Amino acid sequence: MIDISNGLLPDLGELQGEPKSALVSFSYDNNLEEIDSAMKTFQRHFASKRGLFSVISYSLLSVAIIVAIVINIVTGSSVIFSCVALVFCLLGLFYSVTDKKRTRNKTIEALKDMDPEEYTCSIFDDKIELETIIKPKSNEVELKIDEKADEEIISPLKSVFIFGTDLLNFDENDESLLLIFNKRQIYCFPKRCLTAQQEDAVRKILTEKLEQ
Repeated sequence: MIDISNGLLPDLGELQGEPKSALVSFSYDNNLEEIDSAMKTFQRHFASKRGLFSVISYSLLSVAIIVAIVINIVTGSSVIFSCVALVFCLLGLFYSVTDKKRTRNKTIEALKDMDPEEYTCSIFDDKIELETIIKPKSNEVELKIDEKADEEIISPLKSVFIFGTDLLNFDENDESLLLIFNKRQIYCFPKRCLTAQQEDAVRKILTEKLEQ
C-alpha cells in the first residue's frame, strides 16, 4: 500500500477556497413613484442625442417657417403651405419634447397591473448578485401538482454583474440609489429599504468600484 503524506497533497478545501461573504446585503421592493423618479434621473444623465437633435431641428425649422410666413404676408404671397409646414413642425417639436414623459407613462401603466415583487441584493468585492422573487398574480390560476408543496416558496431569478467586466454605472436621487446596466436597464434601491449604514456602504462601494 502506498501512503501519501498530507504534507505533499494540498487540501482541496484550501484550493477551492471558502465562499466569499457579501460586503453588504439587503432586501427591497419598488413602488411606482420610485420607478418614475429613477427613470427621470436616468433620462437626465443619459439623454438621447437623437432626441436632443430632433428638438433643436424642429425648433429651428419652426422659427424659419414663421419668418417665411411673415415675409409672405408682407409681400402678399400665399402662406397656406407655410402654415401647413409650421403645424407639422410644431407637432414634431411637441412629440420630441414629450417623448421622455410618454416613455415613463407607458412603463408605469404597464407596471400598474403587476403585483409588487421582492428583491435581494448582495454586493461582493468582485460582483453584484440580484435576486427577484416572483409572486403569483392575484388573478392567476394556480395549478398545484403536489398538495404537500409549500405554495409560498417560489424560486428566485438571479442576475450577476461582474465589476470591471459588465458596463455598470452608479447614480442617485433623493429617493433611491441606482445601478444602471449597459446604459439601458435600471436597478432601483430605495433608501427607505436601507438602514443608514447600508446606504452609506452601498454608495461607497459602488462609487469606488465603478469609478475605477
